[in-house]
Amino acid sequence: MSDYNSLKRRRTCVAYNVESGDYTKTRPRQNPTTDARLHHGTTCAALELNVGGTKFQVSRTTLTENSSYFEAIFSGRWKERECVDEADDVLFIDQDPAAFEILLTYMRCGLVYLPREDLYLSKKTLMLADYLGINGFLLTVKAVTVKNISRRGDYLSDEASEAAQFDSRFGSLRLAVEKEILPLCFFPAEDGLRIRVVDRTFYASKAVLTEKSGYFSRLLTSNPKDYWRDEYISGENADVMEVVLQMLTCPNSAFTTMTEKFHSVSGQNVKFRHFYVQAILTYLDKIQLPVDFRDNCVQTITHTFNA
Repeated sequence: MSDYNSLKRRRTCVAYNVESGDYTKTRPRQNPTTDARLHHGTTCAALELNVGGTKFQVSRTTLTENSSYFEAIFSGRWKERECVDEADDVLFIDQDPAAFEILLTYMRCGLVYLPREDLYLSKKTLMLADYLGINGFLLTVKAVTVKNISRRGDYLSDEASEAAQFDSRFGSLRLAVEKEILPLCFFPAEDGLRIRVVDRTFYASKAVLTEKSGYFSRLLTSNPKDYWRDEYISGENADVMEVVLQMLTCPNSAFTTMTEKFHSVSGQNVKFRHFYVQAILTYLDKIQLPVDFRDNCVQTITHTFNA
């Protein structure tokens, strides 16, 4: 699936075992005793919710099958009168209505969605899902996040295991939000990196940079969220940066660029050539290329210098 911003999942109940630290998917519980406690005597009857001043109508089944918070309310373990506005018999939830609407969509059809264009709302949605105990939603978010961080392209076959890895690595959901792992890393990272050098801008593939350069690999992977950065500002010489980036992606282009640079200097200035080549070699050492690849780059530079 190319767009992990919107993932449709079949609704399941997800329980978290504190002792084992694992998630377990179960079938929605059918409890006649619980059903009897619900208003109007049926789980399909419409319930009116007032969430932060916005009213929603939703069936009790939709709420109780997906949220441990609502399941606890309607099971009788909580005193409902503490949450119900007795004037109009409306259940009041003091939370953000926009975040609740996103979660209600999940509870109704299993669509896991976070708004990439509004990270603040995404954060509120995650924290509300945690508060309401909508574990199926959080399980998918955690599993997709682990997949994105590991930069795997395979489909998520075992979300429970992926989510357990998330918890082991980042701890609680709140900690992941505070560290800005979420919601950022839930969205697929763009491969392009914009590199600014003085008044010039270059573009490079993060995948290529991390594969061929130890320096860029550390820059983009030391912290999980680093791979999601879209810009890098360098203090290197722009002409040097241009050639080095070309060497990483297309050595023949680097050869052409250096040749054109040499010919643009009046009189084929040997001192300029020497300085230019030395600057390129120095930067190649700085970005830490594999030995074989660096040797090939040096051969290309030497051939161009002697041409």
